[in-house]
Amino acid sequence: MLVVFLSFFLFELILLPHYGTDWDTINHLPRGQAYLRYILTGEQTYEKLPDYVDYYQEEDTLLFSPSQPKESIPKRSLYQIDGYGASYFLEKDGGHPPLSDIFSSVFNFVLFQEMRLINDIDSYHVYIIAVASLLVAALFWWTRKHYGIFVAFVTILSLVLYPLFLGESRFNLKDIPQASFYSLMIIFLYEGITRKKNLFLILSAVFFGFAWGTKFNILFSPFIILPWLIVYLKQKTKSFKEINWLIPSIFFFPLIAIAIFWGSWPYLWAEPINNFFKIVDYYKTIGINPNFDPSFTFFGFNTFAIQWIIYTTPLVTLFLTLFGVLYTLSKGRSEKQKTAFLVLLWFLIPIARVTVPNAGIYGGVRQIMEFIPAMAILSGIGAGYIVKLLYFFIVERLKQFNNRTMKQSKERLLTLVLQILIVLMFIPITLKLISIHPNQNVYFNPLIGGLEGAKDKNFPYWGNSFGNAYRQGIHWINEHAQNGSTLVLAQELMPNLPKLFVRSDLKYTNSLRSGYIKKGEYVIGLNYGSELNTSYYSSRYYYRYLKPIYQIKVDNVSILNIWKNDLANTKKGFDVEETVSDLNYENSDNGILIDLKKPTYISKIQWSFSTNNCKSADQIYFNISVDGENWYKTPHVLPQDLPIPILERQPVGNTISYPFAAEYARYINIVLDPKESCPGNVETMEVFHLPKVNTSQSN
Repeated sequence: MLVVFLSFFLFELILLPHYGTDWDTINHLPRGQAYLRYILTGEQTYEKLPDYVDYYQEEDTLLFSPSQPKESIPKRSLYQIDGYGASYFLEKDGGHPPLSDIFSSVFNFVLFQEMRLINDIDSYHVYIIAVASLLVAALFWWTRKHYGIFVAFVTILSLVLYPLFLGESRFNLKDIPQASFYSLMIIFLYEGITRKKNLFLILSAVFFGFAWGTKFNILFSPFIILPWLIVYLKQKTKSFKEINWLIPSIFFFPLIAIAIFWGSWPYLWAEPINNFFKIVDYYKTIGINPNFDPSFTFFGFNTFAIQWIIYTTPLVTLFLTLFGVLYTLSKGRSEKQKTAFLVLLWFLIPIARVTVPNAGIYGGVRQIMEFIPAMAILSGIGAGYIVKLLYFFIVERLKQFNNRTMKQSKERLLTLVLQILIVLMFIPITLKLISIHPNQNVYFNPLIGGLEGAKDKNFPYWGNSFGNAYRQGIHWINEHAQNGSTLVLAQELMPNLPKLFVRSDLKYTNSLRSGYIKKGEYVIGLNYGSELNTSYYSSRYYYRYLKPIYQIKVDNVSILNIWKNDLANTKKGFDVEETVSDLNYENSDNGILIDLKKPTYISKIQWSFSTNNCKSADQIYFNISVDGENWYKTPHVLPQDLPIPILERQPVGNTISYPFAAEYARYINIVLDPKESCPGNVETMEVFHLPKVNTSQSN
């Protein structure tokens, strides 16, 4: 078990610098640091820490390698943010529990702040790979104990070659630890009950608390445990007295779990009941979605997770899992401890809970990643079952044709050959995952045509790297960007790409997005199947107007683009802008209606207005339409938003300028609130368009 743990841990650690951070990091690590400091010192702020110093950390190394002398860098993390100490989170916390945030901050405190060994970002992620390695080792130990070395080996192959697990076991701060703790809870509970060992039950309670302190998924585990427990005890016991030994465990198990959950979340200490139900309300909002895409509903059931699993699981694992399920249904009932039955429930229940009517899930299946270890075990069981079926088939055939039995040595050789053939089935997925490294979490299998097929079919969230690809993007920028250049993200928040990975001479700020002004900034943008990918003007502009100067591709599909916002890298046709020569406008029921006479690709609108005897507008937004019947609201509301941050907030005096990112429309409806506000008193009106752009270019 130790060898398995160390082998996987070292494998993960060596490749750790190839992976980025997930885009939830900013929601978790500042909180983890704040609570860790509060628990260790009682301090609710960072006032006693030295000021944070900006520096450039080489993005392609695990070690702490700053651009200036190490002694000049204070022992303070990027995520120990002034104003976001414990005093903030004790009042305004919410969302998922913080235990993994705290644990990862412990690793940062030791490996970065105290030892100065591993860089500020990767030191947090060592926690994730440590927990993932513990899971791999535990699964190997458990399946070997109950099914033998071959099943254990295939189980581990199925787990570590599962693209989502392999890809995110180095940077997913929540789902990997949650799935690991969830699995360890089940394993130790099983061992505690079947071996009547209270120590294992205590460990199970601890891991239940760890899992609960990470996410609420573990609260659905009774739907796994209770059916198995009933079936197991019904077979093993004849009277209630035989299970008296369980009564103390029934008492202390929830006490341990609750103590860990509440004890690790300072937000709950002051108002435990009230704040707990605030968290419950949060989970209701993310877990219930009655308006899910109807193309994924079947008689009210949400099939998205099932389809995602079918299309993203390696074919060999799907095949072996099918035989694992067949074994459980046909042979599992004969098992004394009903192990396969437990594993089958462990696999099915997490999927079922997001499949029932009104269930919500988004971004793939990382939120229910606890099904993956169970699927890996079923895959291992299935492999063992196939070997037995083939073995008996071959032996029986020999008896029929030769009327003789095999020698024992040949029987062992036959079994070994069949086992080797099963293992060789994992070669294609191994080679595939190597070829797309380190972007394994965007893998789609051949059933949908790979990532390219998923994109062509517009399967939701295709190409969603969860922010991992940023580190690859900044590596290219650091090597190729001109000195003193500006760097922005196309749409995303700056914390998604930690600033310490950005070369010191680069100006890294989203406030310098220049849009059609073309100030020459470098732009990094993720590319994946979600409307959120282009929900702002800036991202629409960069995607539609510019030719990428670098792309990270998987299966010929770009998952990250880098642009340079200048004329030289503007697409043909998007560099010619003219005013619409013939247009009509009139006051409408809610503002101003403009008719351009025919559909065209609009790029900007400017108008002046009288400010006499009228009120300022509280809100101005823009609806566009091709036919005057079907309307679409474009991004940004004035004056609150800044579509192009380097420009002034609109209106400016008695004029307004608003950009469109090559939107195809004939009609523009400017909605004013209140309707009688000054911008409705039009004096001059200009609409600009791109006359040389055609439909194929705009996509």
